[in-house]
Amino acid sequence: MYRDEFHVPKSFLWVIGITTFTSTVMMVAVSSKSGWSAEVAWAIAATLGIQVFAAWLIMRPCRIEANADGLSIQYRPFNFGPKKVEWSQVLRIYHAKVDPMGDYMGYGVRIKGRKREGRVIAYAFEEGMYAFVVRQNAATVAFQITRSEEWNAILDALEQRGISIERIP
Repeated sequence: MYRDEFHVPKSFLWVIGITTFTSTVMMVAVSSKSGWSAEVAWAIAATLGIQVFAAWLIMRPCRIEANADGLSIQYRPFNFGPKKVEWSQVLRIYHAKVDPMGDYMGYGVRIKGRKREGRVIAYAFEEGMYAFVVRQNAATVAFQITRSEEWNAILDALEQRGISIERIP
């Protein structure tokens, strides 16, 4: 069994903290000159609420599990791709080095491509080696491999099932 958990880089929390602080200071400064009102209080509360919600979304973990039955992906509330991939749907698995910012222009769940068969749904959080699970008549799923020994055990079992495997270079 292969199990891993990923998070968006914590540096984004610093960005949210800084923008929250500066937005609040600007609203307080403007309202102190023009006078306090219920509208200002609501604006400050709404801004703080949005920032806290964004921070909560950034801290959500992405859990990936591969076992004898298939691949399970849990990344709530962002499960745009498949939540469960049966190994019977998989045509082949290959590996490639991925830089989330360079290859997918961001972190988290990233979708690249328009057509269903050419589309890649990548769960991209850090630079490293990624597994690309190519499915028949569906989008390819990609995720980072951090525990090579456990992943190779899964690949050995999949090769016995007849799935084409390109090993990590």
